Amino acid sequence: MDIVNFQIMYVTTPVPGLTYDVPSLPASGKIEAFNRTVTLTYPRGDVLVDGSGQITNSSVAFTVYDPPTTRPDNYHFLASQVIQISVPQAVYLLQPGQLTLSYDPNISAAVADQLAIWYSPDNDWSDDDNYILGGRTDVRNHTVTAPFQFNGKTEGYYAVFLADRVFKDFTSQSEAAWAYSSVMPMWAKGLVEPLPIDRTDNNFGAGNNINRLEFTTILIKGLGLPIIEKTSSVFSDVYATPEGNNGSYFGSNYSSANGFKIYDQSHTPVQYAETAARYGIIAGYPDGTFKPANSLTRQEAAVILARAANLKLLSDGDKAKTDLERIFTDASAIQPWAAPSILAAYRARLIAGLPDGDKKIKFAPNDPLTRAQAITMVYRLLEKQKKI
Repeated sequence: MDIVNFQIMYVTTPVPGLTYDVPSLPASGKIEAFNRTVTLTYPRGDVLVDGSGQITNSSVAFTVYDPPTTRPDNYHFLASQVIQISVPQAVYLLQPGQLTLSYDPNISAAVADQLAIWYSPDNDWSDDDNYILGGRTDVRNHTVTAPFQFNGKTEGYYAVFLADRVFKDFTSQSEAAWAYSSVMPMWAKGLVEPLPIDRTDNNFGAGNNINRLEFTTILIKGLGLPIIEKTSSVFSDVYATPEGNNGSYFGSNYSSANGFKIYDQSHTPVQYAETAARYGIIAGYPDGTFKPANSLTRQEAAVILARAANLKLLSDGDKAKTDLERIFTDASAIQPWAAPSILAAYRARLIAGLPDGDKKIKFAPNDPLTRAQAITMVYRLLEKQKKI
């Protein structure tokens, strides 16, 4: 009898065409593929459900694809393998998870915070049906990790791209140059947009004043809080479409012709405002309005930021004012309702003062908050919470 020898090889290198099938979702809360270049994590005991919300034992497949010839706008460099993740139609994780992709270790750590995970339904990265997942860059392990949920279709493609765009606002001669290291990763990961959103002059709008709705939206997106799907019209002046407010949510910076590109395509402004209200991050006015287009003052922003960060506040407002007088030259102008939040946010290094003479700083509580200042504050919070 002839003896036939078989050699079975387990391929771990993520070469194009390689597929890794998982028959059902492991209860361990983790799937690793291709020598850990792809990791899907989710809460232990999580399950897959179908379009009716019924538990299903569906399989999950991971496939490596050839590098595409297309790129998302302003993301010219592919930094990882393209991974197709397939499940049956309309299958979701009951509780969303996280997707981690390895990126090219030769990419400089100086620009690694401008890496982001992108999704495409068809592996064409230049059309309008792609969207950015963003994610937190781990420079030590050369990975990017982003929130993940199956898109309800049979398959989707995921890859890490490196952003590549120069904004004039951040040249060494500009007033906003100091904010470059905070604003660029926030933009690259899809949390903020240049305003007006259709601008083509390579300015970011960093020196423009930020309004209540934009600041709220950046916070909610950055923190990754679940968005309220069914709105209840908590505020009388925030509408589901820009036309309901004459397109003025972003004031003169907003171009309604392009829609709310600053938000992901599936949510409306009212959902962000009401989500923030539900979590106690922002409150309306006594007359029931939200005043979405109103500029924020620096002391108002500090109060919102302290709530979003769950900072512990002094209950003694007078004590907070006394402490602030040792820090800021204009502490007397700070309102009592804002003093504890400003002190807490300053001590947490989420907010800073402004130069006011030789080795002195002021807070300028009534000055409008610029986009550069606002985005930097949120960046510090997300970095502190390891979300970016």
